[in-house]
Amino acid sequence: MQRIAVIFTCLVFSILIGGILSRSRSVPQPPAERFEPTSAPILPPIVDPLGAARLASDARQDRARLRVVDPAGAPVVGAALILRSGDSTIWTFTDADGAATLEGLPPGKSRLAVLAFPHLGQEFDIQAGSEVLQLTLAPAAEVPTPIPDFARSKFAGRLIWTGSVVPVGYEVLLLPVSAPSELGGALPRAAVTDDTGGFSFDALAHGRYFVRVLPPWARSGSWPDLTAIPNRELDFRGATAEHGIELRRGRIEGEVRDDLGRALEGALVLASEVGNEAHVWPPSSSGPDGRFRFLDLPPGKYRVICRAGEGGSAIEELTVEADAAAWAALPPFAARRR
Repeated sequence: MQRIAVIFTCLVFSILIGGILSRSRSVPQPPAERFEPTSAPILPPIVDPLGAARLASDARQDRARLRVVDPAGAPVVGAALILRSGDSTIWTFTDADGAATLEGLPPGKSRLAVLAFPHLGQEFDIQAGSEVLQLTLAPAAEVPTPIPDFARSKFAGRLIWTGSVVPVGYEVLLLPVSAPSELGGALPRAAVTDDTGGFSFDALAHGRYFVRVLPPWARSGSWPDLTAIPNRELDFRGATAEHGIELRRGRIEGEVRDDLGRALEGALVLASEVGNEAHVWPPSSSGPDGRFRFLDLPPGKYRVICRAGEGGSAIEELTVEADAAAWAALPPFAARRR
């Protein structure tokens, strides 16, 4: 029995080994067939919406050849040709012979704009075709004579004053005699004095000016003018030595007291020109000693009023002279608290 089992086992192993060896052998593949189409594919023609893909010998039915000339027949070089076609714009420029070609024109007539300085802009009706269309422009417009460059030079000067206080921060104002709208008319100029009382204008246009000097608080205004000669004129032609402008200015000083003779501190004091109440100087306030003052007043007549509490007093007319102080003797008054 053992011999039969051994023989059976050997027979099974031999069958299994034979099956494995037969599977590992390569199976021959059939030869690959080569694909060759019987004929070339037929493709639909490519659409050419602009008609650009054409033979050179074909005549363009959407092309216009143009030549732009002036009234004497001379070619106009660099003229801009502009044509609107639907939602697009066709444009080109003329060459040295005044010639140009426009392509892609719509059927029928089209409106062409021609721009060529100094000729006025014009429009022409054109149509595509094989013939050269000659466009004659109107006479050139007359070019105005260029405005000459006005002569300009540096102008410098200094204020001339009396006293020890240097006029720093004052505004020197130059107002043209001629209206700015006139040809050759200058424009107003202003300069501020430095710590020496000097001023300068760079590139000041030559011409005639009214000269005014304003105190620091009145800069960019028009009054009060502190020059010694009202409406003084300056005829500036360049190459001028340092110019001196003399000042004439006075001042008002005074004090405020109540009806018992006591000094009133903090009283409000106003000064204005007699006959021109719109010209009011910056207000002054009395100090602990009741004193107040106004500086930089042109010579003339002034009205001085004072207010403290519910009381007050005034001087209806006070004369101010140049380089002097006018004393404002305000009448005493009862200052009651509000």
